[in-house]
Amino acid sequence: MSVKSPLEMKVNIKPILFTLNHINAYKGPCRYGQGYSLTYEYDVENAKSHFEYFKEEVLGKLDPGKVNFLEPIMMEWHEDFILKEELFEKALEQDNETDYYLIYGLRLSQYFVFQLAKRTDKPITLFPNEGAISKCDHVEMSAPLLAMGRKEVYPCIDMDDLRMTVDIIRVKKILKNTRVLFPLQSGVHSFGCLSSFLSLEDVTDRFGVGFVHPYAFQVFQTIDAMDEDERGKAAEIVDGLVRDAKGVHMPAENIKNDVEFYLAVKKMMDRLECNAFTIPCFEICATQELQRRKLTFCLTHSLLKDEGISSACAGDVCSVITMSMLMALANKAPFMGNTMVMERKENQLRILHDVPCRKMKGYEEEDLPIEYVSFTMDNWGATMRYDFSLDQGETITMVNLSPDMKKMMVVKGVINGCDDYLTPECKLAMRFKVDDAEQFMKNQKYVGHHFAWVYGDYTGALEQLAEAYGMEVLKA
Repeated sequence: MSVKSPLEMKVNIKPILFTLNHINAYKGPCRYGQGYSLTYEYDVENAKSHFEYFKEEVLGKLDPGKVNFLEPIMMEWHEDFILKEELFEKALEQDNETDYYLIYGLRLSQYFVFQLAKRTDKPITLFPNEGAISKCDHVEMSAPLLAMGRKEVYPCIDMDDLRMTVDIIRVKKILKNTRVLFPLQSGVHSFGCLSSFLSLEDVTDRFGVGFVHPYAFQVFQTIDAMDEDERGKAAEIVDGLVRDAKGVHMPAENIKNDVEFYLAVKKMMDRLECNAFTIPCFEICATQELQRRKLTFCLTHSLLKDEGISSACAGDVCSVITMSMLMALANKAPFMGNTMVMERKENQLRILHDVPCRKMKGYEEEDLPIEYVSFTMDNWGATMRYDFSLDQGETITMVNLSPDMKKMMVVKGVINGCDDYLTPECKLAMRFKVDDAEQFMKNQKYVGHHFAWVYGDYTGALEQLAEAYGMEVLKA
């Protein structure tokens, strides 16, 4: 099976250095210097030096795991202020491959960028010369374009801005290329998660996310059709999970059913060209098929997220999106769950679900010490568990979207406990505090109960992402 994580996607950047090289040597209110520094030869030498700086100190400091550079080019115009069409033809030669134009400007580059933006709909940035006396070309470029209604214009004044812009563009690319396997038992809305969305068309219109809706029982049919090799692979995965676990508090052989479901989902994702997953729990549980097969969906969600594949409980499309955002921004596997205020005067909250992951501290970091507990009191339905009290004092970032996809709620919290991490049923809960529980409650009414979260503070990035999507930001 070859289901690729969307996190493998990179932003294709077209780097351009654009400057004004003077043909004539003269002084005046727009020209400084004297002697050789006023010559065309000096301007060319200076531009070449900055071009090397641009490649080494700007492009070279972007994360190679997030970006792919197309051929950097250096371009110029002169003091006649004529932009020949051949300049734009050269700049746009790789437009079909380009996700993002990054222009490093030396002198009067903003007009070129303004005109380039009229010839391509790709996101565009003007990054001003870091040694300039007046570092303001970037906003001189953005103001008229934004006033004209152009959306994807990103003025950047330093590397922090630039890295943030790359993150935003990459998240948008990932979501545009996300296709969710969403098996259905009845209607598209789950009875247990009405806050997920109003319309899947709204979701696709805003984020570009696509959906595939096979009948839910096709997943079970895929399990039944497994051959000996596939069942052998399931047994190998179970052996690995048990071997690496901190503890196993259920019969190890009962984990195999859950792993076979996970493999069946991946097989369907591969066949249907999907790279994200959700499934309605309540409706399928009511068929009693899960009791007959002695499995739940929880372990599949955890295993997929550990592979960089967004996977949400209860047919929650909103959480598929928010977890995709968090994974792309933080490079960490997220947790999602029911979120509630417990003690409003103490700003104490709680989030619960049985879907932690091994890679919650980062895909490049060591696995968390995971334990396995059955979901049911009858020792079936494998779930990962983790004692969040081990992380008391750590900062987390939480996010949820309104059902109309017009609001994003972004919350920073601090972990201060864990409940029932070895208790069967959906009871694993992380406790945390926020700055203002009253404000949390006022804003939560717009977004519902399922929040996704990761370790660390990514509130600034999420707020800028919300702005890029034209969404209102709610805080607590």
